[in-house]
Amino acid sequence: MAPSTTSNPVTRQGGLALIVGVVLLVLASLLFPGGVVDPVDQTDFSAALEAAAANASLAHLASMLSIIGMFLYGYAAFTWLRLAQQGAGGLCLRLGAYVSVFGWSLYVVAMGMRQFSVHLMQRGMEDLALDTYVSMAGIVIALVSVYPIGSILVGLGLSSRFGSMSIFKLASYGFVLLGALAIINFLVLQHVSGIEPRTLLTNDNAMQAFGSLCFVIIGVGMYQGRSELTSEA
Repeated sequence: MAPSTTSNPVTRQGGLALIVGVVLLVLASLLFPGGVVDPVDQTDFSAALEAAAANASLAHLASMLSIIGMFLYGYAAFTWLRLAQQGAGGLCLRLGAYVSVFGWSLYVVAMGMRQFSVHLMQRGMEDLALDTYVSMAGIVIALVSVYPIGSILVGLGLSSRFGSMSIFKLASYGFVLLGALAIINFLVLQHVSGIEPRTLLTNDNAMQAFGSLCFVIIGVGMYQGRSELTSEA
């Protein structure tokens, strides 16, 4: 199906929000201490927290960029609701948008807790900071259990809007694949104790990179005014 000649400003803004959100989250992941900057094993909570506290200002900046990126994702998800039509595809898209927003809200909470743990380290309250950081990890696990469902539903909902194969439909199927792989990774984390957590974290990071690419493709389609990704209302 050819792109539409006009674009609804709301869905166009949603596409731009997706693209900018991806950029902010990638930038945040590069800036946060303990990753690219002063790398440490992120499954070693004490080491990860100490690395963040040693570069506290950078850690706070990266956390705020992550939070802003999540809010932009959320805005884009609400514009997807304008795309949802009658039928199974529309139902999947609506439910997937709501599940995704819930999952991203968990991420915002986790980033707030991460900021607070770094703040406590700055005040010399190491034990309380570590407790807060561990609790944050629990919120992240909750996110990991939720976002695959949202990803699959959104992928099914978006793909149903396309009549022919295109890079945008492939990106929609990419969300479905991402969700399925994430569920497998999560189940392995829960039930196979012999695998190093670092391996599963690496898998999850790779899947998030793939998901970011899919987000950018869909965001570009929305911004360009693809008829399948633009609402009339």
